[in-house]
Amino acid sequence: MKIHLVLPGLLWPNPNTVKPAADLDLAALERLLGHAHVHIANEKGFEPWLAREFGLSAGALDQTPVPYAALRRLGESGTAISDGEWLCADPVHLQFARDQLILSDASDLDITRIEATTLLDGLNQLLATQEPDFVRFEAKSPKRWYLRMKTPPNVSFSPLSDVTGRPIASYLPAGQADRRWQRIVNDIQVFLHTHPVNQAREAAGKRTINSIWFWGPGSLPGKLTSPAPLVLCRNRIARGLAIAAGVRPDVPKRLPQLDALVVLDNLLQPARNLDLDAWRKQLSHIETQWFIPVLAALKSRHVTELLISAPGERSTLEARLGAIDLWKLWRRPLPLDRVNDAAA
Repeated sequence: MKIHLVLPGLLWPNPNTVKPAADLDLAALERLLGHAHVHIANEKGFEPWLAREFGLSAGALDQTPVPYAALRRLGESGTAISDGEWLCADPVHLQFARDQLILSDASDLDITRIEATTLLDGLNQLLATQEPDFVRFEAKSPKRWYLRMKTPPNVSFSPLSDVTGRPIASYLPAGQADRRWQRIVNDIQVFLHTHPVNQAREAAGKRTINSIWFWGPGSLPGKLTSPAPLVLCRNRIARGLAIAAGVRPDVPKRLPQLDALVVLDNLLQPARNLDLDAWRKQLSHIETQWFIPVLAALKSRHVTELLISAPGERSTLEARLGAIDLWKLWRRPLPLDRVNDAAA
């Protein structure tokens, strides 16, 4: 049996943090890494890595972007309906820091369903007459919003994951219609600034939902090819890719009994938010729930081949080993912090 563990966020993104995994008991992971053939690839980004794994990639000069919005929405609903162009229109908070606007995503904004519905109803009314090719805004989750369009946007957008925690100036829409989209965003920001939902949030000491980040335009692709007969994941884009490939994804609860692609994104949000305590806690959990069982399965040869992929913000770790590699006794455990240093 072949298992492919995908662990976005395993590589700590801040090179200035000294030994982020220090003093954690990661004996199973260290043994797996020490006996594996380890390669640090000069590729970055979890979403692009996922897309490539299912045979999708952006076209030359980003003229054919990966339709992350349509795929993520498919991963939310599970129903493959090709109903036109979609954009992720995710709620965010912008704040000034050293004369730059820094973006925070919705992961810790604690947006309620009522707040999301109220704001999107208002946006639909606001833009219905101004933008005739906008069909509707909708929210599949209070944290994940979408915009249905009649036509492609004719600009390139930066993924939300690229800009989270960073100044937005280098990530603004670019292309033929960039001024139009800057105006649209400005109009949305003015609307949000004065909305009663945000006034109530501010009065309650909460951060406001003061902008929207557009990204991932496109429509559902044709049938894709799954890299494994079984896909275990909670990530909505990964689920959408699996469904588009004709595979019904399941949640990753335990080591599967079939060849499988297992996406464990527990580390992703803590890494993006540079929340070291949460990252360390999740890493210890994955050690117990996954690395220890998969090491035991390799020893018993129930698993014959293991591939670990860790797409990061700076590079991607690829580690491959077979059951026979565990018997190469001259190899020593490899600490994660040493791998992290090599990937910096």
